[in-house]
Amino acid sequence: MKDFSDFFGINGFLEHELSSFEYRESQQQMAELIFQSLEKNSNAIVEAGTGTGKTMAYLIPAIVHAKENDEKIAISTETKALQRQLVEKDLPLVQNIFHKYLGVEFKYSIALGSSNYPCRRRFDHFVKKGEYEKSDMEYIEKIISLFKSRKIFTSHEADVPFRIWAEICRDSEMCEQQRCFLSYNCPFMAAKREWMQSDVLVMNHYLFFSNIASGKTFLPMTETVIFDEAHSLESVAIGQLGFSIDYEMLVSLLQRFHQKKGRGAIYVIEDEDFRDKAIAFVDKISREANKFFEKLRNDFGEKEITRRIKSEVSTGYDLLKTLEDFVDLLDECKEQSGEDFKIVFEPARLRITAYKNSLHAFLHQTLEEYVYWIEKNESGLLGNIFLNARPVKVDRAFINDVYPFYKSSVFVSATLSVKDDFSFFKESIGFNDGLEKIFPSPFDYSRQMIMFLSGQLPEPDDSEYTDVTAKYCEEMIKITEGNCLILFTSYSTLKNIKSLLAKRIDNLIFSQDEMTASKALALYLANPGSVLMGTHSFWQGIDLPGDLLRCVIITRLPFSVPDTPVMEARVEMCKNSGHNPFVHIQIPEAVLKMRQGVGRLIRSAADIGIVAILDSRIKTKQYGSIFEKSLPNCVKVSTIGELKGKYREILLKS
Repeated sequence: MKDFSDFFGINGFLEHELSSFEYRESQQQMAELIFQSLEKNSNAIVEAGTGTGKTMAYLIPAIVHAKENDEKIAISTETKALQRQLVEKDLPLVQNIFHKYLGVEFKYSIALGSSNYPCRRRFDHFVKKGEYEKSDMEYIEKIISLFKSRKIFTSHEADVPFRIWAEICRDSEMCEQQRCFLSYNCPFMAAKREWMQSDVLVMNHYLFFSNIASGKTFLPMTETVIFDEAHSLESVAIGQLGFSIDYEMLVSLLQRFHQKKGRGAIYVIEDEDFRDKAIAFVDKISREANKFFEKLRNDFGEKEITRRIKSEVSTGYDLLKTLEDFVDLLDECKEQSGEDFKIVFEPARLRITAYKNSLHAFLHQTLEEYVYWIEKNESGLLGNIFLNARPVKVDRAFINDVYPFYKSSVFVSATLSVKDDFSFFKESIGFNDGLEKIFPSPFDYSRQMIMFLSGQLPEPDDSEYTDVTAKYCEEMIKITEGNCLILFTSYSTLKNIKSLLAKRIDNLIFSQDEMTASKALALYLANPGSVLMGTHSFWQGIDLPGDLLRCVIITRLPFSVPDTPVMEARVEMCKNSGHNPFVHIQIPEAVLKMRQGVGRLIRSAADIGIVAILDSRIKTKQYGSIFEKSLPNCVKVSTIGELKGKYREILLKS
């Protein structure tokens, strides 16, 4: 199985099974490099340009290695959608090839977070309570049917309203797993058995780091982990390894214990004296919480949204002490038995305990190299206040919790390097030793892509920037007759340019400021010749091959500014270590994001189109050369006249 030309070569297994297969030398070389890394128990960073066929190039060698060494492989990717693509499309193809040509069998499964699975006990309890509408019966019957099938199902297959799913999904605090008397018909337990029996376990980055945060107790151990879409690892890890608590969360937790008409977790305890004490505590916590969070709200300035906290908080200790006393009281009952106790009381006790621990960590700032901040949300009648903590960097998490636990850790993406250098990515994940390789895209960008770059445009802080940018967008939409994606770094710029464009073009505009990203994308796909406008979620992850996309416009180089507590803390840490944060953090981050945005255009060997970067700094600033040298080697123009001529040329040649 070690001759990878059998898989990737001309007249190889993939060519026999894929009508769209094209031989790519770089795909086979990537597979060989990854196999070499796994065989040597070493780590690797691989950048595979769009069109390399990176999924097959890591799946096939990983499975060869797993079967030859009786090992289990974890594949972690960015989203649930990408997970499903792997288990519904890519892995079945590879499984068929191994069976058909090699007589080798392997198993794979998808792993999702706890709340994606239903709990039979919670479902039965929900139905027994009867607290649902008559119109919900179709959903109840659907869930019953799924349970009767004895198959693993998740919220994806159930497809019921969130308010129902929240009542019946698995609650990790109350789950007894194999000790539960209904474990024989539990989709989660069936999924866990499937995970244990699988050679390949497909998860997402969020679950991977949640598993680390829980002490690696949720997922089975694997010998190797391959991170697909590895460019997003740092941002995901920062989010998953911190915490966020708020006023409304606490109110909801208290309501789980005590509601009017004798409802709530407190009432499953028979001892009347205990109930009276607990109710008194709930009332006291509610009063203390009101005082604490209202003081925090009043401390905010009129336009202030976030406030970073750099030392121990001077208030909130009365609330913390009352919570600690309440948790001590609840602990006295944690050994009680009974079904209502397990389903209602114990999960509530564990949740309020976790809230108390987070509040303690926030007030005392006990987590080292974390940034702490208070955030005000103005939505709703009175708004809400959040207390947040996030790690400033996550390299330690990789050094302590990834590299020592896996024989090999492989990082794969189309965008990991800045000017063919992995230094920025390596530092972010604490990568010190392993193989490194860039496999350029096999696409002929000189034939497929025209890039518009000009130093004559006004800079983003110029008063004429918005109007001139809108005019250039108008010209390019007309040149390509729509099917255009316009990428922004802020909603305010998006709104201003959209307002101007709407008066100048006849094409339909679907924008992320008016609807969700998924809805805007769906409407764009349903209306040929339209224009799609979006911010962060459209810079990566969307795939619009062929004529679905003819033009990508980047309105501004995507520099992050230190206006978030995490970025502000990273900038401070960088300065304290003697580095220039603009050079060391902001430029490389922006280059990688720009490469993601540019990569939306050419998705296959047949695609053609225009990429326009309407930020003159790429030509006028010294750092602009770093951006330009990180772009595909394609035809570059600087005037609309040149652009029209070159676009006609590639249309004729295609």
